[in-house]
Amino acid sequence: MCAKPWPKFGAARHKRWKSSSTPTPSGSSESRFPIRLARSDHCFTRGFSVRLNLVNSPSPRVVSLLPAATEWMGQLGCIELVVGRSHACNSPSGISHVPCVTQANDNGWSLDKDLLLSLDPDLVLVQNSCSVCSPTALDLPSDLPTCNLDANRIEEILELPLVLGEAIGRKKNGAECVAQLREDWWGAIDHVAPYVPGPTALVLEWTDPLFVAGHWTPQMIQAAGARPLLITEPGERSVAFTTEEVMASDPDWIIISPCGLDAEATREASEGLRAGPVGELRAMQEGRWIVVEGTRGFSRPGPGLFSLFRGLVATFQNKPELATPNNFGMPDRPSV
Repeated sequence: MCAKPWPKFGAARHKRWKSSSTPTPSGSSESRFPIRLARSDHCFTRGFSVRLNLVNSPSPRVVSLLPAATEWMGQLGCIELVVGRSHACNSPSGISHVPCVTQANDNGWSLDKDLLLSLDPDLVLVQNSCSVCSPTALDLPSDLPTCNLDANRIEEILELPLVLGEAIGRKKNGAECVAQLREDWWGAIDHVAPYVPGPTALVLEWTDPLFVAGHWTPQMIQAAGARPLLITEPGERSVAFTTEEVMASDPDWIIISPCGLDAEATREASEGLRAGPVGELRAMQEGRWIVVEGTRGFSRPGPGLFSLFRGLVATFQNKPELATPNNFGMPDRPSV
């Protein structure tokens, strides 16, 4: 990923998205958003839809155009089924030998349809939320079977291993994966003081313009014991705010995790942000800021979110022993 924003990406980011129609959780705004699996025979709650194509092959050939999906394949112990990937699929380790069917360019990406078809996939893993980030089903030949993995909230992300496991004939793997992730989530929440007002926190998923992270990120912030700023409801789209709006929010903590940027580009983006007006924020001046590599950050709805959540709890609850430097930065040790 190049250090400078792609023109297409920057142009798209300047558009203020309207909030999604995903319903807010029941109960007061102070709830911890308990996870409730919403799936029953693939009938999903309003606002969350997955197109599911099942494959009959015992060893299906899978092409992943979504980095999070590639990580889920690894989490399910099925990475050997991946025969093609996007250029942005950089995890798990050992995936680099798998052919890339996309390449980065000034417009975001280009798709090599001839290479894709030559791989003869039984299933292509895609998302339909953002055509800037990666190809959607609409960008593919219509006869290719796809599994569209979109999510807006944490409980919907927990559905994805189940959906993927069923699609590739590994239902047991998917169920075991979800069980472990739920244990990790609730294990971290055990360390949250539920009746103590937590700090305020702002998560930026792009630095020029200033985009505040939406979707599942506010849910993660609040569940970790803090109060999300500017975008406060789970499921809302990420939105661009003016510098004045960000400055006026005056967060206790600020987290910088530019969508899709690698470590070097993330550092450059964060340094540029610190050199501008945002660098004058109280949180920045007092050392309460964290940098998370964009490719490992909050914009990727994969298993890494659960390590990030543990890091949030460690930060907001002042329990650094809960997180290690390789999964989340800590005060005075910004991490990418």
